[in-house]
Amino acid sequence: MIQLPHIGEDLLARMLFESEKVRGAVFGNLVSTTLNSEFLPELRLNKCGGLYFDGAHKIDVAALSNDTGECYPIEAKLGFNRLGKNEFEKRFLGECRTSHGNKRVKGSMISILERKLPKACDNQHLSVSWQDRTYTVSTTWTLVARKVVVEKWRATQAPQLSNNCRVVEFESLVELYGSSSKFNALVKNLISINYFNEWQCAT
Repeated sequence: MIQLPHIGEDLLARMLFESEKVRGAVFGNLVSTTLNSEFLPELRLNKCGGLYFDGAHKIDVAALSNDTGECYPIEAKLGFNRLGKNEFEKRFLGECRTSHGNKRVKGSMISILERKLPKACDNQHLSVSWQDRTYTVSTTWTLVARKVVVEKWRATQAPQLSNNCRVVEFESLVELYGSSSKFNALVKNLISINYFNEWQCAT
């Protein structure tokens, strides 16, 4: 059965594209998004200071402003397990290192967005490319997590994220997006594919 984390990036990208209210909740006053913006799931980072990022280093949802040339990153953690403060910090907030003979960055995307980068990236901008244009990744970013996870952080203790990170509950975005039927229609549209053609079943 398809679970929310399987399609979370695509779902968030579509919600952002379609709803001004969702954009307001995700970005707040940190960034101005206009009709001249794009919302793309799983956009890979360009190299930084001569270091390459691997295939797993993708921004879950990249908000690209064609007016400013800036990319505002959104990271989605839409599961329920292993997201308590201590485990979250252990999994996602360690300092990045290098691998492959000091040619690649090794670390989580959250550590990268928090700029816990190797020294080769000091004073270097992170960037992404889309359709022959390069966008600078902003230092501010949004983490989208499930309501029960965020509430647990508030009740006990939250991970030590910097002030550059804005935490938003996924359920609040769904409510802003619209009715349950509207949300269900969006999900249905995302996962409705022609399996016969996709799997090349024709003889």
